[in-house]
Amino acid sequence: MLKRNHLWALLGATAMTTIVAQPASAQSIDDLKAQLAALAKRIEELEAKQAASEKSETKRPKISKDEPAFALATDDGLFEINVRGRVFVDSAWASDGDDTMDLKGTELRAARIGVQGKAWKDVKYVLEADFAGNEVAVADALVEYSTKYGSWRVGHFKPAISLEEMTSSVNATFTERSAFTDAFSFGRNVGIAYLNGDDNWTLFLGAFRGNNEDSLENEGYTLSARATYGQEFEGGKWIAGASLRYRDAGDGSYRYRQRAHSHLADRFVDTGTLTDRDTTYVVEAGLQLGAFHVASEYSELRAKDAAADGGSAKLWGGYIEAGWFITGEEKTLNLKKGVWDRPKVTNPVHKGGMGAWQVAARFDRLDMTDGGVYGGEQDTYLVGLNWYLNRHTRVMANYAHMTFDKAFNVAANGPDGENDADALTLRFQIDW
Repeated sequence: MLKRNHLWALLGATAMTTIVAQPASAQSIDDLKAQLAALAKRIEELEAKQAASEKSETKRPKISKDEPAFALATDDGLFEINVRGRVFVDSAWASDGDDTMDLKGTELRAARIGVQGKAWKDVKYVLEADFAGNEVAVADALVEYSTKYGSWRVGHFKPAISLEEMTSSVNATFTERSAFTDAFSFGRNVGIAYLNGDDNWTLFLGAFRGNNEDSLENEGYTLSARATYGQEFEGGKWIAGASLRYRDAGDGSYRYRQRAHSHLADRFVDTGTLTDRDTTYVVEAGLQLGAFHVASEYSELRAKDAAADGGSAKLWGGYIEAGWFITGEEKTLNLKKGVWDRPKVTNPVHKGGMGAWQVAARFDRLDMTDGGVYGGEQDTYLVGLNWYLNRHTRVMANYAHMTFDKAFNVAANGPDGENDADALTLRFQIDW
């Protein structure tokens, strides 16, 4: 590349050559000025070209300040890295009608740290570990390759099923998801998936083996599919979807059980080991209308050969919830990802505001009694209050009353298989 002093030296030499080569009588000041101006313009063009070339070759980092943890990226868009994580601190009080549980406890419900980013633009990655419970557990650990025909994902992640399960816990309305999502084991597995969609629809197709903790020689397999569609209208959005999952446990088996509405609480419904194959269906719908939202899901699981007559036992669960932001914010629907997203807090506390306040209520039902299977029925009546100090920090309070029936497999319910419980949970949450 030519340096500026070299270019000006060339200009001077050229000018002198021109003066010497022509008789002095033929020269004029105007001609010399014109020649000098032409050479100066050429130098400017060469310098501009050199600067553009140097800029395209340099990958200078840019810093994003839109989140609590900054992101680094190159200005050519090829590379990016983001620090991510979350901390949930829970306190819970719970008791049951038969006086078998008297809980007053605390825990780190989540303590995650990880990174996500891009490598050579079309390749994304995520690696996140959870340190809650004084143990290290791998959460998401994946690589995703994007093409114009969709994306391919490989690693340890969730098979797509259920609107609530696919919505991050940092954006969930309540401290715990609906009972069926945990009872039917909607967890992460190791596998490969195809993803596609646009601003209104999503499609997920996946095939998996066991999860990162499995040590079976034959881990079995899981097939999963989910599709959603939604639209935006004046004042809000709506979404609807359906999911399907088939599992074969290989050398293992499946058991279905669930806690009262707190991760610290005891379990009062439990089928015991039931089958090595099952099929699960989910239908889902959500509506956001201004500061109000409503959502509902129904899930049915068929446990193969589990019924007393040798047929499949039908277990099912579902919920309906509604919420309202008193301060006028919106529970955002992300139609492009098919999930609920975080609200935009109009008056965050750090700017002197009162944050965002949301009230919500839910009825949740889980029925695991069918064909001689007496896992029990659990009904949960739930109210919640959420205070968002800002987009990434909130305090949550949940009160739940639960009733249990036909739950003969759990000794805490007594010989009649009936019981009830109450739980109060407080959560202090931050994510980045």
